[in-house]
Order: sequence, then C-alpha cells, then structure tokens
Amino acid sequence: MRAAIRNRISRRSYLQTPIAAELQEDIRAGVDGLNRESGLAFAFAEDAGKAFTSMRKSYGMFSGVRSVIVLKGAADLPDLAEKLGYYGEQLMLDLTDMGLGTCWVGGTFDRGQFAIPNGETMLCVITVGHVAEQSTKEKLIRHALSRKRKPVSQRLRGYETAPAWVLAAMEAVRLAPSAVNRQKPVFTYDGGTVTAAVDASRAMDWIDLGIAKLHFAEAAGGRFTFGQDGRFLKE
Repeated sequence: MRAAIRNRISRRSYLQTPIAAELQEDIRAGVDGLNRESGLAFAFAEDAGKAFTSMRKSYGMFSGVRSVIVLKGAADLPDLAEKLGYYGEQLMLDLTDMGLGTCWVGGTFDRGQFAIPNGETMLCVITVGHVAEQSTKEKLIRHALSRKRKPVSQRLRGYETAPAWVLAAMEAVRLAPSAVNRQKPVFTYDGGTVTAAVDASRAMDWIDLGIAKLHFAEAAGGRFTFGQDGRFLKE
C-alpha cells in the first residue's frame, strides 16, 4: 500500500509559514499534469486564506489556512463530481508525499472568494500547507472517525470469495476520506471483476466514489472506469 494512503490525515490547523516558491512550482506542475490527463481545471491558489476567516462560513473548524487547490471543471464534463474526487485524491496523496498537510473541504468556506469562469463548476477545495503537531481538536476528530470506519465486509459485496489482492485494496478504501464519514461507496467482486457504485443523493457522494476508487486503484495497480458500477482494470 502506498505510504501516503496510510500517512494522510485531515489537517485543519496550519502554520503561517508560506509554501516555498520551489514547492509551489512542483504543486502547479502536478495540477497541470492532472488537468491534461483528466480534462478538469484544478487551480492552485497560494493566497486564499480569506475564504476561511468568516466564522459564519467556516464555523471555526479551520485555522491558519493560506493556500488551497480549487477543484473545478467544465459544468458539462461527464462524471464531473466523481472525477474531482478521483484526481483530487491523487493530488492529495502527492501533496502528502511532499510533506504538506491537506484536508478536503466541501462546505465550510466562503465560495464567494473564488472567481469561477462561466461554464465551470467548483464543488470543493483542498486546503494545503505546512502543519505542526496535531492539535487536540484534530486528534479527537481523527480518533472518533477511526472508530467508525466500516469493516471491509460491509464495503465489499462478494467478500467471502474475494482474493487477497482485492481485500488488500479494500483496506486502502477503508482509509479513504469520506464526507461526514458516511463511507457510502460499495465495491462488488463477482467472477474476477471488481466494480464500484454509490447510492448518491448529493454531489459529495460522487466525489466520495471517486476518492474510494482512487485508493483501490493505487493499492491494486490499475484504474477504474467512471460512472455507476465503473469497472476496475488491473494493470
């Protein structure tokens, strides 16, 4: 399993230390590469802290935020929300490898601080920056969420007949971030084929599906097709 999958945790308290210019170049290069691959329009915003200063918007959940990755794409792009989750999580793992703290943020920020071009949709952002030791609040949140992670047997249909490589990849799925810890995406193993689906009631559910698919693909080696019941293609 990729080390970043095990090491990544949601960080909500950031240091005021700016990201060095060289590291910013690496981030922008990674963003540009994923945009070319996916057709999305991710953007790195180095000075976006104002989006998190309003208590009315952020509810005091974040502190010290300076930079974010704006996750957006053409409004008519097929499977937009799922692709934002899939490629956004890929970028998040890369940022973790760079030694930076990150967190998915879907609602607790001021969207009005971002100028989104006509024809594009922004669904969420990823906060990114330097972090110190975990705060007491972060430790409590992580402990509470870890205790509520569903076992693989509840996330994988066909669990009883699944081979070891599928079960190992599902452990990576268990470690995937999920909006409000709902863990809604469900995988199916049937006759050598793995598919993934979600009972979606809002855009964040599709984002969660993309995130979960990416974790499975990273652990198993391969990629998923997008959409409901998307199929895993092993390398």
